[in-house]
Amino acid sequence: MMTFLNNLIKKMEETPISFYTWAIAFLSIIASRVLMENWLGSMVNKTGDYFFHHVVYTFAFFFLSYLIFLGLLMRSLKLKIGQAANVMLWGYLIIIFPPLIDFILLKDKLYLSFYGIYGLAEMPKRFFTFFGDSPDFGITYGVRFEIALTVIALIIYGYLKTKRKTKALLLGLQAYMILFVLGTFPSWVTIVIQGFAKGFMQIGEIEIVQLFFTSAKFFSRETGTYLNALSIKLTLIYAILLFGVICLGLFFYYKNQFISFLKNARPVQLIYHAGLLVVGIGLGIMFTKPDWDFGFFNFFGLLNIFIAVALAWLASVVFNDIYDKKIDAVTNGKRPLIVKAFSENDYIALGLVLFVTSIFYSAIVNPKIAFLLLGYQALAWIYSAWPFRLKRFPLVASLLSALASMTVIFMGFILVSPAEDTIDFPRRIFWLILISLTLSLPIKDLKDIAGDKLDKVHTIPVIFGEYWGKIIIGSGIFLSYFLSVILLNEHSLIFWAIVLGGTSFWIVVFSGEGKKINNYNLIWWVLGLVAIYALILIKTIGF
Repeated sequence: MMTFLNNLIKKMEETPISFYTWAIAFLSIIASRVLMENWLGSMVNKTGDYFFHHVVYTFAFFFLSYLIFLGLLMRSLKLKIGQAANVMLWGYLIIIFPPLIDFILLKDKLYLSFYGIYGLAEMPKRFFTFFGDSPDFGITYGVRFEIALTVIALIIYGYLKTKRKTKALLLGLQAYMILFVLGTFPSWVTIVIQGFAKGFMQIGEIEIVQLFFTSAKFFSRETGTYLNALSIKLTLIYAILLFGVICLGLFFYYKNQFISFLKNARPVQLIYHAGLLVVGIGLGIMFTKPDWDFGFFNFFGLLNIFIAVALAWLASVVFNDIYDKKIDAVTNGKRPLIVKAFSENDYIALGLVLFVTSIFYSAIVNPKIAFLLLGYQALAWIYSAWPFRLKRFPLVASLLSALASMTVIFMGFILVSPAEDTIDFPRRIFWLILISLTLSLPIKDLKDIAGDKLDKVHTIPVIFGEYWGKIIIGSGIFLSYFLSVILLNEHSLIFWAIVLGGTSFWIVVFSGEGKKINNYNLIWWVLGLVAIYALILIKTIGF
């Protein structure tokens, strides 16, 4: 028997599985679980909105638990990531069956399977009695079977790998503790966020239910029924935890590639995109006067949107790098593909993951924002990739970049707007931002002159040369400051437009190689001046 199990485990561990195969297999398990739950329930009174949030919640929960156990197996049993991932994938078939077990054992009575809802005082008893009584509510028979089988399987697996009973039992105990926390997660969140005000031992079932199961306003959206509310609220938190766990895992197990990619993230662009989102949110609050309160779940929703926008930008970076290899080989020699930190196939896979993840993170907050991110990626693709590669043509390239930037502003506006649309977005501000960005964004081309020339990308500095290119770009930035005075009809800004616009022009024109302000850090200086002007603008107009 032991020989059979060892051979079976070895076959599981050593089966070669590509990333795409793993992804399809994992998503198939998640889909089967969701189908089993809803099929047995005859899909009664289930809307499309419910199914969407139920699917993304199920994926987020089980993917988070998968990654946690993946790390546990790698650390405790010294497994390689491929071995642990394969074993976990086979083991995850167990998650399909708890709804069926509950249906068979409890079909003649009402039962609800979700989480254990316990106060802090009740936690020790529930832990040591395997969730205690009431197997028809919260942690049902099916869930308990799933947890018990998982713990037993890990104890056996740990013993087969280490031949040490103590090590195997410790692994089983760690697994049970993790599963207990995951199975009572809403309780722990409520205890943490309300315990300081009410007293940690005073938090009970009522507080937990009120926080997670009641319908609430999520920015301008209603969370709906209690199950939908639970799915939406927990998905927002799980998504943030997933992001943190993935980043930690990449740092510890793929450190060189992770750091190489972070160095290539263009921090100034990340700040720029975050700023665009903040501008959209500010304009939305100013012109639509929303009536929601910025609470705990809105905070997590906002974090998800910032992550979605950042990931969308990073996805565009990946595909831009793929098509810019000839340019980067001349002017950006530390890019991941140039230093061979990634193979091109791995880099493409990374870009796809970033793209899909950005859509996922935005859709759980607002599907309209996910739609705008699709538009953002479409514009980025047309800008960078063949057969269009419109970055080759001046003005057209900067107009595309400006339009992509406007989609991010619209995301922030839609997020906070009561109607979740852009009807109330002021047209004069739209044209001000679009024209200003079109005139100013060619500043990013100054650092790539040699590479762009080699690859026949006809930017303004390539066509007119570096000196006259800087004059044209600096003049465009200077003109943008004056456009704000004209389009906003705020003459009190003229002084600041002259001072900051003139300083921006001077910085652009007189920057150069070997100087403190050069073509590589120039955009930081100009962006800093724009930030100062934005603060003055807010104070003057009263945004």
